[in-house]
Amino acid sequence: MKKVLIILFIFSFYSCSKYQKLLKSDNFDVKYETAVDLFNDKKYSRSLTLFEDILSEFKGSSKSEDIYYYYTFCLYHLGDYTNAAYHFNNFSKTFLSSGKSEEMAFMSAKCFYLDTPPSYYDQTNTFNAINQLELFISDYPNSSNTIEAQSLISKLYLILEEKEFNIAQSYYKTGKYNSAIYAFNNFIETYPNSKFLEDVFYCQTKSYFELAKNSVEEKKVLRTKEFIFAYRDFTLTYPSSKYLGELKTLRNEL
Repeated sequence: MKKVLIILFIFSFYSCSKYQKLLKSDNFDVKYETAVDLFNDKKYSRSLTLFEDILSEFKGSSKSEDIYYYYTFCLYHLGDYTNAAYHFNNFSKTFLSSGKSEEMAFMSAKCFYLDTPPSYYDQTNTFNAINQLELFISDYPNSSNTIEAQSLISKLYLILEEKEFNIAQSYYKTGKYNSAIYAFNNFIETYPNSKFLEDVFYCQTKSYFELAKNSVEEKKVLRTKEFIFAYRDFTLTYPSSKYLGELKTLRNEL
């Protein structure tokens, strides 16, 4: 075992030394071939360094398109989606007659998708990603990537949906029950088939209860009726809900 580790160490040291020498070399053809081999071996960081070194050297040559193609995919595989999106998009502008234009346009849009934040952050990037994917579908309606693009758009809309749900729920959690009811109503109108609907109706019904419970005397009767209506609607819509027992208890308190 020890002998194997020593052999591996020597091989690794030799490989690193060979790579460092290649970086200092002016043999750009060897750099290109090595960069492609490293890319195929999924050693994207080393491959990227070599492609960066030879980008300008092969500009205008027959290898220029392939070098830029590999270079951009290195960025993508390394998770640098912002720069990858830019270069995927720039590829088509640089190589107007390339047969890879459709693929690169899709990858640019996909990078926007991959660069979107979770629902609790600002969603500017999410809207940008939707626009880019819709633009791709418009430009390449018969593309084999259209189905995936549509699937990514659906996932992005789920993020926006969750964002709106969390905003409405935050009103409820902070005791702003009138605002919560208004926000939940808007959510229901905007997302009538949402997976969050049961929770939305539950929180909305509880908001009506809290308003009725803490209401001044002259408004108590009206707000109690509003809670009862919401409670009945909930029980009819979700007769097997896990929330029924809790809501029934609340009804009996009023």
